[in-house]
Amino acid sequence: MKIFPAIDIINGECVRLTKGLAENKTIYDKSPVEMAKIYQDKGFETIHVVDLDATLGKGSNDKTLELVRKNIDIKIEVAGGIRDKAAIQTKINQGFDIIVIGTFAIKGIDEVSKFENNILDKISVAIDLKDNKIASHGWQQTSADSLESIVNIYNELPIHSFFVTDVANDGMLTGLNFSTFESIQKLTDKKITIGGGVKDLSDVQTGIKKDFNHMVIGKAIYENRLFLDDLVKLNA
Repeated sequence: MKIFPAIDIINGECVRLTKGLAENKTIYDKSPVEMAKIYQDKGFETIHVVDLDATLGKGSNDKTLELVRKNIDIKIEVAGGIRDKAAIQTKINQGFDIIVIGTFAIKGIDEVSKFENNILDKISVAIDLKDNKIASHGWQQTSADSLESIVNIYNELPIHSFFVTDVANDGMLTGLNFSTFESIQKLTDKKITIGGGVKDLSDVQTGIKKDFNHMVIGKAIYENRLFLDDLVKLNA
């Protein structure tokens, strides 16, 4: 399992939210570029970067994202407010390796289904679950579409992966909800990235044991619940 350390950005600063709520944010000392360099120097192969202002429709951190991309050589998975084909293509042109789409993947499923394969193979479809429903628009809305119907459509397309988050646990440091992740694991053979509430090393070890492909970890690193040297050793 590959571990993707996370950098969440609001107003150019590294933050972590609780349950996706902007009013519940913690700002950290390091800049996004500084954090990205730390992760690269420690030996991680991929980082996960989120533009939370774009996610919440409150602006963008494009300049900060570009600075991160220009200053490190490892892969970057980027997410946040990417809601049309032009935005996806821009991120690909800027050198981002994996493009996470959530709202657009759910609301624009007919359009996304017609994308060329060279775009689809860079897309990770975000399945954000809130009260057992698929959430969108920065987790502020829920969809009437069933989990199985969405997964089945994307199973037929050459996407990079599914990115599954349990919104209720995100930023809570209460542990991963593996029953939620396993319900999607049963529906697909695609790669699955999981995240939302990693509390300690036991979560990472369980993710490895259950054969998930990638795990995004943010707050547990910033709050010193997990240490980068330990995570790199498990990054296989």
